[in-house]
Amino acid sequence: MRAVCFVERMEFQASGNVFPNSMALGDVNNDGDSELVVGNTSGELTIFKGEKILQTFTKLGMITAVGIGDIFNNGQNALVVVSGDGWCRILFNSKSTDATNEQVCGLSVVHAQQIPPNTKVVLLEDVDGDGCIELVLALTDRVVRSYRWECEEITSTGNIASGSKGNIGNPSYPGKLRGLNKWEFASQIGSVTINHNADGTPCLLVAQPGGTFMKIRCPEPGTKDTGDLAPSYIDYHPLSQCHMRNPNVSTEILGDIEPPASLRKGERGMRYAVATLDGTLMLVEDEEILWSIQVDHQLFALTKLKILDGSDETGENIVACSWDGQTYILDQEKKSVRFQLEESVHAFCAGYYSTEPGKHPVPCLVYTTFTNKIYLYYNVSLPSMVTRRFTPPVNNGSEDSHKKRKLTEWVLYGISE
Repeated sequence: MRAVCFVERMEFQASGNVFPNSMALGDVNNDGDSELVVGNTSGELTIFKGEKILQTFTKLGMITAVGIGDIFNNGQNALVVVSGDGWCRILFNSKSTDATNEQVCGLSVVHAQQIPPNTKVVLLEDVDGDGCIELVLALTDRVVRSYRWECEEITSTGNIASGSKGNIGNPSYPGKLRGLNKWEFASQIGSVTINHNADGTPCLLVAQPGGTFMKIRCPEPGTKDTGDLAPSYIDYHPLSQCHMRNPNVSTEILGDIEPPASLRKGERGMRYAVATLDGTLMLVEDEEILWSIQVDHQLFALTKLKILDGSDETGENIVACSWDGQTYILDQEKKSVRFQLEESVHAFCAGYYSTEPGKHPVPCLVYTTFTNKIYLYYNVSLPSMVTRRFTPPVNNGSEDSHKKRKLTEWVLYGISE
């Protein structure tokens, strides 16, 4: 496998331990730029913008997972921070600010709610196809829960009308996260992702040990206003469990991988990737394994990113990281390269980051190490996944071969006719 080197990077100082899912990239303050959010076990949350720290929060408990998305369903992003003791806090910047404005408004905690403890994964997606973003939480006690933000409008008499379905135009309005579904599993949950079927309907994929997963089809959109939740449809997919070296190994799953342009018009669902801690990585489409590779490193993080030049034609790349800093980048034709960080890591994410205010976000890889360092490699791109020949291709005609042989003899030995 070919090794590559990325040289453009930023380095930040970090404090405390960082859980694998307590780091995220996205536009947290709705200024048009993409920031980096890192939370640690000491309750400190830091937002990085460019080469500086934009904002810091403390006393948030042991932060186990963070997520960025439109949880209020008002067209603006918010930051969801969940701690191990069961507190879910929503941070929001109610004043939209232009990226060129020097006085950037900061985030503030607009909502805090007690939820069941031991959250390990936060997912903000429309999981039931109703057009609204839901909050999906995976817990270490083998449970997945879903929530939706519910406004409580203030009536003309000053009372709160609970259960309103209107969007939250202003986050200062009262509201709460309303529980929708709860699913229990027999084994530990690795990760949770969303994937869309061929007809465009979404489903949740929940990673289970041994390279297996559960597929959950959530209630139909037509039930969202009735108050009665339709039953979910759950399927178990053993996939390649028989090929696993360890059927109990931890598994990660990543959905909605954009296929190459030539395959987007077919009647097939979106692709998804499955990685295990013992080094197995698979690309799957409609429960069919397209390819599988085995590496000698423990894969604990799985993301997607457009790294190749001309990625619109080749689709998204799969990025997998191991505890020792070895990072694998693969295209959907199984071509791969690797990048080695010089330190061991305990958290990794990939996405897009704005190196300067007002500039278009660029692809990046982010690592947090055991030496309390955050390394952000930006402008991560590759011209090709394979090594190109230095000499241009020539015809195999006898005349070209004869001229090439004569040229070689003259260059190496000085022989000429």
